Amino acid sequence: MTLWERIQYEFNKNSSPIRKLILVNVAIFLLASLVFGVAQLYGSKEQAKQLLSILSIPSDFPSFIKKPWTLVTYMFMHSGIRHIAGNMLMLYFLGRILLDFQSNRNFYQIYFGGGLVGAGLYLLVFNLFPSIVGGAGLSEMVGASGAVLSVVVATAVLVPNYEIFLFGAFRLKVKWIAVYLVLADILFFGNGNQGGHLAHIGGALFGGLYILYIQGRIGLNLFRRISNPFKAKYTIVDERDILRQRTVKTEKKSSNSTTGRVNSPHKPRQEEVDAILDKIGQSGYDSLSKEEKDLLFRASE
Repeated sequence: MTLWERIQYEFNKNSSPIRKLILVNVAIFLLASLVFGVAQLYGSKEQAKQLLSILSIPSDFPSFIKKPWTLVTYMFMHSGIRHIAGNMLMLYFLGRILLDFQSNRNFYQIYFGGGLVGAGLYLLVFNLFPSIVGGAGLSEMVGASGAVLSVVVATAVLVPNYEIFLFGAFRLKVKWIAVYLVLADILFFGNGNQGGHLAHIGGALFGGLYILYIQGRIGLNLFRRISNPFKAKYTIVDERDILRQRTVKTEKKSSNSTTGRVNSPHKPRQEEVDAILDKIGQSGYDSLSKEEKDLLFRASE
């Protein structure tokens, strides 16, 4: 196995979107830092900034038209260690909760949808309502904060009373974390970084509306599928995976022969899902029975 094949295998062996998103964000941050350092060493700081701005989304619409790819690439650029560390930690800890109740596909939709809506709101306000941002001139935006906040708010809308331990010291419900982050963006909007605040608000709106939509609580056809951009073009086969698949197939066949029919579980009703979510909010995910966990999994498909 070549080095490149090994890298691809390590990247694709775990299907978790959280793992893949963190790996891509960190890799791009390290590469950008290296490019910035080399450009500074052999050129100037200004030239280095111009080089990195190729991937940063500009607030000026005519400038954006010249580099439309920044609508996506800005989500993987960060301005410093604290910036990327805060985003990735929040994605890891709160994203894992959301992933317990949603499929990988839905998770990608929430993440990238939040990032795209955040960028769209940023462009819209800066170009159509410049007075809202104090007549700010040309600026550029980077960061995954809008996408991450979409995940946070989606989690809070889905399981608002889910409790987590902060610093291992006290319990805090997910909904209060989301409320604090959104209110901070609204209250401190006029204190600079208006572009970042707009992206956060746009991401938060998307995440909340997405969950309400899939729950059937709003009927607008607002969302289209966003395909997984990290889906492997080919699969590297592991013999242990094949053995596990054969074991599962054998167990299913044995179960079907015993019952005399193939099980076809019904699609869970919203009332059933809501009851389980209430139980999670009160006692935590680990309190669920195997049947309840299976029901949640079917509801997310």
